[in-house]
Amino acid sequence: MVAHPTLLRGLTFDGGSGRPMPSTENRPVLMERTDDDFVSAFLAELGTDDGRRQLTATVRNAGEGAPSLKLYQPVHRAFQLAVVEAFCDIPGEPRLDPARIESAGLVVRRVDPGSGKREGWMKLAGEVRGWVPLADARSLDADPDPARRKAAFPSGNATLDALVEDALGAPTPYEESVSLLFVAPPRVCAATGRTILYGMVPVASAEQVSGKAATPPRYEEDELRDMLLPYFSASVGVSLGAIAGKTYSYRYTDEAAADASLSAADRDRLEQFATFLRKLVSVFNAFETPAMKAALNRLTLPYSGAPRPLGDALAEAAEVFVLGRPDRRFRLPDSWPRVSSGDVAALVRAGAEASKARLATLLPRRGRFDVPDARYEVRAFIRVRRDDGCPPSIVWGTPSQPFRIAPWYENGRLPPVQVALPPVTRDNVRNFLPNVAFQVPGNIFDLLSRNKAKDFLEEKASEGRSGGLDWICGFNIPIITLCAFIVLSIFLALLNLLFWWLPFIKICIPLPRRGR
Repeated sequence: MVAHPTLLRGLTFDGGSGRPMPSTENRPVLMERTDDDFVSAFLAELGTDDGRRQLTATVRNAGEGAPSLKLYQPVHRAFQLAVVEAFCDIPGEPRLDPARIESAGLVVRRVDPGSGKREGWMKLAGEVRGWVPLADARSLDADPDPARRKAAFPSGNATLDALVEDALGAPTPYEESVSLLFVAPPRVCAATGRTILYGMVPVASAEQVSGKAATPPRYEEDELRDMLLPYFSASVGVSLGAIAGKTYSYRYTDEAAADASLSAADRDRLEQFATFLRKLVSVFNAFETPAMKAALNRLTLPYSGAPRPLGDALAEAAEVFVLGRPDRRFRLPDSWPRVSSGDVAALVRAGAEASKARLATLLPRRGRFDVPDARYEVRAFIRVRRDDGCPPSIVWGTPSQPFRIAPWYENGRLPPVQVALPPVTRDNVRNFLPNVAFQVPGNIFDLLSRNKAKDFLEEKASEGRSGGLDWICGFNIPIITLCAFIVLSIFLALLNLLFWWLPFIKICIPLPRRGR
């Protein structure tokens, strides 16, 4: 015997009577909870008429499809629940017996705003492959678990199915990420007369693409050529002007400012040269990457004595202009060499490989919800036990209204977290004893002990001596917080001259006495 059809649809409640009502267009209903124990509070409200009336205030959508739906993350102290009901598709629409539900879940899919195509967050052989396009209706409705999935070309015979897949090629057995759906307790289902399922919608994730799909990011060729300008260009020549042949230390800015023979353009040339060296160090790690340094050494820098390999010379220049070694000085060449298109091409090739390692070190792999303006939808499913002994049948619900995820830095719906600062006075300062301790290396402790703040500001600080004893330094966390608040207030006021943000990001009002 084949069971009658089963359907899923969203469930909401009448604001006056608390009566259950199907959602518009059968979409799952999304409810936002800000309770600490939000699941217990949700189930408690679900079981009474008064509670269900209160639930209507938490509904973010009822399927009507406002295009600007935005869901907040747990960092905003908000949690999103998807609520659906399972019922039988026969006259009267009786609720589905919960015992017939073998398992249930929901998937979050990314929606391409242009084409409307969907992508699923997939794994393959245990490795996260990221967002994979779902090309057709069959892939949209396939079971998320490849082990439960039907044959790609079903014939009714398992052996024949396997032969056809071997001949025509089986689809890649991706496993789609699933969040669990739970059937509401029996008392709740009985009180509403519905078989209700609920689950938390994931809007934050630490998952990242791994394995073969975790291709490292890379710069395009035109980006690399732009970063090598103007010093490495076959069409643009570089003039060093009056800084040619001059010698500088790590205090090159002060030395250039005090040199009356330099024009403003010459000082700009010197800063441009220093900026270029910073790019070679930070982007390409040029002087620690043998291939990049070898490509640089194909060229020479002209000096009055004898030319020098460009890579070796620039490595010394980087110690002065980038690393700020106080014991080193660097003399600029008499002119900058002309480079050929072949030289530039070799540098671009070497730079592509060198920068790849730097990017892989600094940039994280692609995450599940990394794209700020992406649109998503959630879709629920259940697996229903059959009467004929065959494997459970999967039943999909209608996708939710598309939504975007609020970034972590946006304000949520709740008031900000309050941090009480201590009322420090001369009389009570003894009450704030250290409650956290830092283990400080001996050379750092000596550095702080031997120098005053003025020494650092005037660049006269001397290095700490190594080889001494390590120290334990205790501090009081509330006092640290108070100091941070004072420093933050000072810098906010200083940067207000640039951003004009103070009236918006720092709002101070008197605390009502009765509110304490």
